[in-house]
Amino acid sequence: QVMKPKGGNPSGKIAEAINGAIGTVDKFKEQFTQAAMTRFGSGWAWLVVENGKLKIGSTPNQDNPLMDVSDLKGTPLLALDVWEHAYYLKYQNKRNEYVAAWWNVVNWDEVAKRLV
Repeated sequence: QVMKPKGGNPSGKIAEAINGAIGTVDKFKEQFTQAAMTRFGSGWAWLVVENGKLKIGSTPNQDNPLMDVSDLKGTPLLALDVWEHAYYLKYQNKRNEYVAAWWNVVNWDEVAKRLV
């Protein structure tokens, strides 16, 4: 649901929320990409909202921000699977290329619906 062909860039309330919390959409993408690239091994990068505030982070393996064991807490708005199975057939070990291409398919309308 959070991916579609030709996803584009965030606009409207989700862009306003990102700009208010992080500064700019470019800065958000940089921080989210860093969360995805620095997750060692298998896991996820996340944009979550907790108590009305946006946060970026990552979780290992199958963990997610709704689990008690997770250091990152919040309601997921956007997730990126950085397990090798998500990208290996097309990108091999080039996670950076996978993450860069992923930005082209984010369904920002769906992400905005999740922002309450």
